[in-house]
Amino acid sequence: MRFRRLNPPEHEAINVTPLIDVVMCLIVFFLIVGKLAHDRGAGVRLPASAVGTADAVSRLIVVEIAPLRPGERAADAFGPAMAARVLVDGKTVADEAALKAALLARLPADNPGDPGAPPVQVRADRAAPFGLIEPVVRACQELKVPSVQLVTERAG
Repeated sequence: MRFRRLNPPEHEAINVTPLIDVVMCLIVFFLIVGKLAHDRGAGVRLPASAVGTADAVSRLIVVEIAPLRPGERAADAFGPAMAARVLVDGKTVADEAALKAALLARLPADNPGDPGAPPVQVRADRAAPFGLIEPVVRACQELKVPSVQLVTERAG
């Protein structure tokens, strides 16, 4: 037996409150991920090169030389009167001694000059003068790092 409603609703509405909550969560998620992806890199614009090969080595020591961001003081930079930040595997180093210590931590303890040691990739900004790159190359030379690679991006 069917019962009739005395006051039937004009139209059944869809409850959109949960949908709005999900959309807001997605917006916040993508804003945070976008900010993290932007901040992850040190802002290094690599120089262009038409020659060279892509290297697919998984055990790398990456040294980034990035220009100071707006608002950063020169006192926070690498060495005296340097206008750059130096990062070893994403961690900022303050001076050449800290750079050598960070490199030694990643090299084999018994023999840093071992040919099987991981190569050091130097990723310097294209506007960086060689005076900013030279302390990194010198530290690698003093530690007898077997392979120092200067990274560029393919032109064209």
